Formats: sequence, C-alpha cells, structure tokens
Amino acid sequence: MLGRITNALFGCLGAAAAGQFPAFQVQYRQQLAGRLDQVRADLSNLLSDARDKGLAPEEFLERASRESGPYTRTLLEDAGQALADHQRLEAAYEALLLSDPLSRPFLFLQHLDPQIARSVAAHFQPALPLTLEGLVYAGLGLVIGVAFAALLEYAGRTLFCSPRQVKRKDQDGGQQRPLSG
Repeated sequence: MLGRITNALFGCLGAAAAGQFPAFQVQYRQQLAGRLDQVRADLSNLLSDARDKGLAPEEFLERASRESGPYTRTLLEDAGQALADHQRLEAAYEALLLSDPLSRPFLFLQHLDPQIARSVAAHFQPALPLTLEGLVYAGLGLVIGVAFAALLEYAGRTLFCSPRQVKRKDQDGGQQRPLSG
C-alpha cells in the first residue's frame, strides 16, 4: 500500500515538474528576446558606424582599437564583448524559435544562459500544461517519477535487507515470509 502511494506521489510530482518545461521555456525565450533587444540597442551606433565605413563590426572594432588610446580601448573592449553577446544571444534565440518540440529541450540545454535561467526561475509563473506539448512532458515526467520511486524502493531494499530476504521477497512477488532456519 505504501509503495503504491509512493509511486503515485512521485508520478504526480514528476508530471507536475516536467509539465512546467514548456511554460519555463517560453518565459526563458521572452527574457532572451529582451536581452537580445537590449544588446542590439547598445550596439546600434557601433553597427551603423561600421556599416557607413563599409566594414564588418569586428573589423571596425579592430581598427578603432589600433587608432585609439587606453580609455577608448576599454570602451571598445566593452563593445567587442557586447558584439559577442549579440551573436551568442541571437544564435540561441533563433535556435529556440525555430525548433520543433522534440529537439527543443536539447537546443535549450545547448544554448542555456545561466544568468537568464536564474532570472526566469526567480520570477517563474507556473502554468497548467494544457497544450499537447505540455501534456507530453507531463506524461514523461509521470513515467520518470514512477521509475525514480521504483529505483529508490529497490535501493532501500538492497541497503536495509539481507541478500537472502531480497531474493526471497522478489521470488514471492513482494510478499515477505519469515526465514526458516
């Protein structure tokens, strides 16, 4: 009886947790888009100056760095970092935006920005998984939760029972009998 309750509890917890992935991923993508817009705004002058001179942004920064003093070099290093962030964030956003539901979790992990993920987690609003994608994730979470409960049960039996008791319990279909001497 306790085993069934434990399985149900872990199954429900797994379904509830995994069913939240689509909502978390949408909120993550929204914050990613906001960060990308901010970096674009920060780089707008640099990109237009590079375009006016017929140079790639990286080449523009390299030339400006050679022709400037130490203070300007610091500003250019910051602009170079912003340009690298722009390229990284844009690649992540495009990958997530164009991904299908099956590849999305893998692309999400591949392009995960820990700072954005922490921010999303801090302000995450759970949602009911009423989309097909959410229900599939909830179903997978249910299976994983029940499997985890079974693994814990097996580990507990092997740690706290003698090998003879575990073997006899498995042979009897889970019914424990007293050992005869």
